[in-house]
Amino acid sequence: MNQILAWLKTHHNAIASMAAILVSTVALFVAWDQSRVMRAQQHADVWPAVQVDTLMTTADGEHVFLVGLTNNGIGPALINRIDAEFSGLALRNWEEMGNNRPEGLPRPNMWTGSSQGAILAPGETATLAQLTWPQNDEYQSLIRDYQRDFFAISIEACYCSVYGRCWMARRSGRATHPEPIDACPASDADSNL
Repeated sequence: MNQILAWLKTHHNAIASMAAILVSTVALFVAWDQSRVMRAQQHADVWPAVQVDTLMTTADGEHVFLVGLTNNGIGPALINRIDAEFSGLALRNWEEMGNNRPEGLPRPNMWTGSSQGAILAPGETATLAQLTWPQNDEYQSLIRDYQRDFFAISIEACYCSVYGRCWMARRSGRATHPEPIDACPASDADSNL
């Protein structure tokens, strides 16, 4: 014990150096951990959460079918790619939804848009397609048939945050939560969804 005390008295500089190295190592770890937490907070502060919406309503004497995207997140969403399948048909544009209708149902009044490449602000909704038929007793059963196909539509929307983190929003019969993915597939030049 006396030898240890004697060594400590003569080598106090070495002890101070080792203590400084230990404190520096702990400070470096704390700084690294804090920067990791701050980076995660930055990503959370701009997290987009896109939901694929389908809606059918009857109002003002019309049957209205809507397909849209809503950003329910707190950051902007860059829409990179949209794929959709309606009644077993891979859609190239939204007009094909109006063309693929029960026989006897007239062509709907349509409004369509494209969101690939668009930026959806937080709280913003983009209408992709709106199909309208007059409310008519003659078409009731055909509208019900179309409605069944409409709510079975399968839509995938791939989008990214401003930091390049990407998600896939899906709707196949019902909405699901966006799933994180590594990157969005390249947009399809032949698609106008």
